[in-house]
Amino acid sequence: MALGEAHRTQWAPQAANVPCKPGPSDCALEAEALEIVLVRHAQPEWEPGGRAVDDPGLTPLGQAQAQCAAEALADERFDQIFYSPLKRTVETAQPILERLGQSGQTISWLREMTLASLEGQTSEQVRDYFSAVHARALPQWWEGLPGGESFRHFYERVSGGLEGLLARDHRVAIQEENAHRLWQIPDPDARILIIAHEGTNAALISHLLGIEPVPWVNLRFSGSWAGISSLHSMEITGGALFALAYFDRVDHLRSLQHQGAGSGRSAAPRPTAGMD
Repeated sequence: MALGEAHRTQWAPQAANVPCKPGPSDCALEAEALEIVLVRHAQPEWEPGGRAVDDPGLTPLGQAQAQCAAEALADERFDQIFYSPLKRTVETAQPILERLGQSGQTISWLREMTLASLEGQTSEQVRDYFSAVHARALPQWWEGLPGGESFRHFYERVSGGLEGLLARDHRVAIQEENAHRLWQIPDPDARILIIAHEGTNAALISHLLGIEPVPWVNLRFSGSWAGISSLHSMEITGGALFALAYFDRVDHLRSLQHQGAGSGRSAAPRPTAGMD
């Protein structure tokens, strides 16, 4: 299970045939660029029947959100599609892949930062657990939680996985110059879609933008369920950098906004700490 996932106000589960408003596709790049599009998974059913599960699927509303994300991306072209192997992400990816008519690949390093199992605990026990987590002193956040993954390991896993993928498939290299990171991108004309988690996507954004990695990275880039973000490369003297084209685009979810409140962690307010 991921640290603090789904602590965000969302809407009640509804039937999955709610009409969708596709997201606008108005950020086409004028020059060749390496573009990385990030989608956060849709709303998970964290506590079905009032008991926690470690690897939840989607709620009915989450299924509708995933369908809306699929419609928002329907006219896009992607050279590669990758997604986390966790169930909530797989169920978000399925309608997107079907709508695009493409296949994707699961990658283990896209998993959210993990912690010890909460399987079977009551909603109250889970709420108390995360209250204690959020109250820790900031230096303790680097350590992760007992029995779980440290932030340092998580960030190295995600950033190293991304660098390895870009080097292997796109011949991308990193050049450190005067404490600045420049990317060497010989063939920039490519688009990659990644469907993952709040913490994972936040770590990817931070690494691509060259922002200092800190355990509260997910608070800097806290995205909505089924929100869409995009980064693209830009040429600069001596190499390239990445810029944030847009963050947490949710226009495609507008038709789902006023459907009431969910239950358990799936309806909890925006987090003060933790990961998705």
